[in-house]
Amino acid sequence: MAAKSLNQQIFRLTGGLVLLSTIAILVNVWFSTVEHAEQQLETNLQIAESVFKQIFRNREEQLYNSVDILTSDFGFKAAVASDDEATIESALLNHGRRVEADLMAQLSLQGSVISTTNSSLNVGEPFPYQNLIEQTNQRGGVSTIMMLNDQLYQAILLVVETPRPHGITLIGFNVDNRLLERLKGITQLDVTISVEQSNDISYSVSTLQPAIKEQALKQTNADLSWLDVLLFSDALYISKRFLYVDNDNNQIWVTLSENVTRLYGEFNRLQLKISVIAGLLLILTLMFGAMLAKKLSTPLYGLSRYARKISAGDYDQLIEVDSKTKEIDALSNAFVAMQANIKERQSEIVFQATHDLLTGIFNRYKIAKILDAKFKENTEFMVIGANIHGFRGVNDIFGYQSGDRCLQAIAARFEQLDGKCARLSGGEFLWLPDKELNGDMLRVIQRKIEMPIIVDDVVMNIKIALGVLHCPQDCDNSESVFKRINICLDEARVTPDLIVTYAEEFEKNYIRRLAIISELKKALASKHSELSISYQPKLNLHTNQVDHAEALIRWNSERLGFVPPDEFIAIAEQAGLINQVTEWVINAVVDDVAIMREQNIPLSVAINLSAKDIVDPHLLTYVTDKLKEFNLAADCLSFEITESDIVSEPTKAIVELQRFRDAGFSLAIDDFGTGYSSLTYLKSLPVTELKIDKSFVLKLNEQNSDQQIVQTILQLAKSFNLSVVAEGVEDNASLTLLRDWGCKWAQGYYICKPAPLVQLINWYTDNLATDWMK
Repeated sequence: MAAKSLNQQIFRLTGGLVLLSTIAILVNVWFSTVEHAEQQLETNLQIAESVFKQIFRNREEQLYNSVDILTSDFGFKAAVASDDEATIESALLNHGRRVEADLMAQLSLQGSVISTTNSSLNVGEPFPYQNLIEQTNQRGGVSTIMMLNDQLYQAILLVVETPRPHGITLIGFNVDNRLLERLKGITQLDVTISVEQSNDISYSVSTLQPAIKEQALKQTNADLSWLDVLLFSDALYISKRFLYVDNDNNQIWVTLSENVTRLYGEFNRLQLKISVIAGLLLILTLMFGAMLAKKLSTPLYGLSRYARKISAGDYDQLIEVDSKTKEIDALSNAFVAMQANIKERQSEIVFQATHDLLTGIFNRYKIAKILDAKFKENTEFMVIGANIHGFRGVNDIFGYQSGDRCLQAIAARFEQLDGKCARLSGGEFLWLPDKELNGDMLRVIQRKIEMPIIVDDVVMNIKIALGVLHCPQDCDNSESVFKRINICLDEARVTPDLIVTYAEEFEKNYIRRLAIISELKKALASKHSELSISYQPKLNLHTNQVDHAEALIRWNSERLGFVPPDEFIAIAEQAGLINQVTEWVINAVVDDVAIMREQNIPLSVAINLSAKDIVDPHLLTYVTDKLKEFNLAADCLSFEITESDIVSEPTKAIVELQRFRDAGFSLAIDDFGTGYSSLTYLKSLPVTELKIDKSFVLKLNEQNSDQQIVQTILQLAKSFNLSVVAEGVEDNASLTLLRDWGCKWAQGYYICKPAPLVQLINWYTDNLATDWMK
């Protein structure tokens, strides 16, 4: 629904109130007047009826006196007694002239006309109203109104006694317009007398004009019509009708009519005055309403224009509104404050929309806009992605607050460089240098950014991986930049110097990693998994018996084919799937160990753990619950941890590894000797074994340097009271050297290749009596 203007609403309010008030007054006056008029009319009609009847009673008394004088006259009695018609006629004429009677007649007791002065009756004929003759004979006299020869008379019939009844004398007056006009003069009402025979009017006399007579008679005993009154009808009557005489099927009806226009004249004038006053008041109200509306709407329209400008982003306009209204001034001041606040908030919103809130540098959205602008310029430029290597570990070891301080420090170092920088997510940054950089320059910048960060006396040593794109050769839009910089950083994280420049094969590797992640999720969720476990036995060189084995996961993918463990394990760690993989291995190994124990094969199986597994506080509970499920002891399993994994988070690793040792599990450092920092923590690590990397064992009988390294490790392990496992044994000579030097376990292809459970059981059974030293 369309909105109404303030002017319209004020006009409607003021005009509506005045109009409603006027209508209320007019209706109230109307109902009051109608009520008063109805009461007045009822009173007037009742009075007029009484006056009418009283006048006719007076005429009746006059007639009675006149006929009584005549019938009391001796001479008239004698003439009646002697049936002297001439004398009777003369007496009737003389007396009629004297009393001004319009009808004089002498009737016999049987109702025959003996003599008359009116042509309405014929001598010798019967009187028309025989019922009156009967009533007169019975009562001695009758007063009535009768119709004779189209003339209406008020008459008296009286018995003439001589001294016995000897005739009936009739005397009457005309009931005509003159009489009715006199009645009207007395009652101020119009009078209509009607004679009806069988409900049909046979005669009527009235003071009303013929044109309005019919309408007046229809309004007999009717309610007032307010519509007729409002239309000021000049012929608006209301009437009262009553039966006056009922003579032998001749009914005499009297109708009294009041002209209500006269009663309503003052009312109509009052209504007119009120209407005129209301009209003037309505006009004045609308005029003042228009002035008020203009006074209010003009500054409001001005404020609305300012509001539109503010909504369009114009926050510097000067708001000035000419108004003498406190509320408008307050609203204007509110607009000024709103403009300032919106301007401030808009600046904050723009900053938040384009900047990273933690570091204050550009965010992904803003740097994308900058990249798109550079692509439109069609110039060459360099894009460098940076990622804090192992940033999740920084948060885990030093806490998220220290991690945030680390990000802020890195961002500040990028801002000191020439160009534009942004934080994309987590520990990932993007830098657009102002000039082209070569490899040496990138390594210098990498070292500057990797400088130790000190937070609350805690020194954080970080590593930064860099990925380099050359645009527009490598990319042609911002989305491809983000995608390929991620690909570069994935490659950089696994290169020695953590710096790579984009190459097309990276994308193929990236697609393969995505495929491996997708298929690995399916394999882990499937009941008929493509994953499997192979076991490589460990020969105890002290007892010449196989009592340990290492569990090695294998994956033959229906879509990807055979995927090497080194490849998909690393990808699982990056994708956050390594914990699921470890749980799958634990489930499979415990199930297999339970089967081997049922067949009296007491092998202790070693399971490899990743860096994320070590710091998982829930892993130990998971392992112990699984063993309890099959009622297996802790010596059924042992765990191997890669040397580099321990070095990455030594403090937390030591705590979690100690929990495994306290639970009764043996722990081994895998690939020992390939790192360079583990010796620092070896004295505090709760491990029971060292596992010599196969790179030192494969040609042990041929390489003197390998022999020296292996002997050194064995001596180091002895000093720390640790057992040693040598992997990669390929010949008997190497096996013999290891036994002679005191190595406890050996594993390799010379002893047995990794095999599934069924093959392992068969091999174990077949080699119980084998002498491995021959």
